[in-house]
Amino acid sequence: MTKSIELPNKAYMLPDSIPDWPPVWWFWLVIAGALLALILLLLGMYHHYRKRAYRREALQQLKQHTGLSDLALIELCLTLMKRCLITEGKEALASLTNKELLPELDRQLRSSRVKLVDYEEYFVTLIYQPHTQLTATQRQAIIQITSTWIRRHRA
Repeated sequence: MTKSIELPNKAYMLPDSIPDWPPVWWFWLVIAGALLALILLLLGMYHHYRKRAYRREALQQLKQHTGLSDLALIELCLTLMKRCLITEGKEALASLTNKELLPELDRQLRSSRVKLVDYEEYFVTLIYQPHTQLTATQRQAIIQITSTWIRRHRA
């Protein structure tokens, strides 16, 4: 037989446990704030996605370059870059001559090892020659630098 110990004063006893539900009143404010932050983040991502739609469209047109002559390919690349500028509201920049435009496009390119100025011969001189001949490597390089610029330029 165990003997129970009686405490001298019942006032020192711990109260009953606090229930877990309903939570404190500010719990709903925290939940509402988190949901609002999530909604704002999703809206921002959607806005960014829609704002960059012109880039996806330009890259899609660039992928459909098969069958184009060398001259038409160079013209397509220049046209796509100028359309991107016009879409961004930089009509004055898009109206520059090709020789003046290439360094400006390089300034908009985010840290790239390859610069458009390196391809100045193709975009400035070869575009005005009627029988322009490019090797497969040159064609691929022009397509690559154009798609890099479209994807990575600062809007």
